[in-house]
Amino acid sequence: MRHLPAVILLLSISSTAFAGTGQGVVRSIWASTVAPYVMFDFTTPIEDSHMCNRTKRFSIDTKSIGGHAALETLLLAKRMGLTVSVQGLGTCNIYEAENVKHIEAW
Repeated sequence: MRHLPAVILLLSISSTAFAGTGQGVVRSIWASTVAPYVMFDFTTPIEDSHMCNRTKRFSIDTKSIGGHAALETLLLAKRMGLTVSVQGLGTCNIYEAENVKHIEAW
């Protein structure tokens, strides 16, 4: 029982250590009609994808204010053909796409 905090710490470190990253022009955007997720991918492959990311897409949870801001950034980047950089959380949604930690467009 006294080793439980160490195990929890190692698990939390390992999930963020294996978070995916991606950069490129947004190729496609997919939205669910039954869940608050918007998924997208790039014209270039995702680097260091988390093992739960079987679809090779990133996911934005639109339930939060930050999720709405990330979605607006994504849509603007798609419309203007901007390059997007994404850092994942190391966790995936029910559609096996990695959740977005932050997104940047230029």
